[in-house]
Amino acid sequence: MTASNASASTGTGVSRSPSDVWTGAGRRVFMQDVGTRDGLQAETVFVPTADKIALVDALSEAGLAKIEVTAFVSPKAIPVLADASEVMRGITRRPGVVYTVLVPNVRGAERAIEARADELNLVMSASESHNLANLRMTRAQSFAGLAEVAAMAHRAGTAVNVSLSCAFGCPMEGDVPVQTVLGWCGHFIEQLGARGVTLCDTTGMAYPTQVVALVRAFRERW
Repeated sequence: MTASNASASTGTGVSRSPSDVWTGAGRRVFMQDVGTRDGLQAETVFVPTADKIALVDALSEAGLAKIEVTAFVSPKAIPVLADASEVMRGITRRPGVVYTVLVPNVRGAERAIEARADELNLVMSASESHNLANLRMTRAQSFAGLAEVAAMAHRAGTAVNVSLSCAFGCPMEGDVPVQTVLGWCGHFIEQLGARGVTLCDTTGMAYPTQVVALVRAFRERW
């Protein structure tokens, strides 16, 4: 059987057949860059603030819809992002571009709101094991913390996005049920008032037809 007509089932019940992937022809794609946060936080050497600002400004000029500029986290935990406030003050904001920042807690949210972030990006995992390993909290504990931050953001008139890690699979648990993912998405949208939800392929486990199926299921509900 050739690759063009082969079909394989998976633990998620999603076909891997290439013919099942929608090409998206004729539709506009909106791109977000996270390099100045997710990329730079992995660096061991501090990148000068002016260089970070220049990079964000260049990304703005490239026509991206959204840029995750930085993270308002403890400078002791991630010293390479200790200049988050200075970076936000220094960037040139291009009309139509959303400048979002990652915040882990209320203190981070306070600083981000003060820095006039367009959006607060909150994070938790669809997998209980991954959430415990990564955030040292159960999913219920994480959600309670997100609710507190979301309430603060709404009072300030700042939008909220939630990034759901391991939406396409967990390195510890394997497949994550679609209904588990959609259930948490529902909590984010209906209880936290999130403007957006990011379905994260945290470990690169996703395959095209799985992405199509999950996004389609999400859009059918919201």
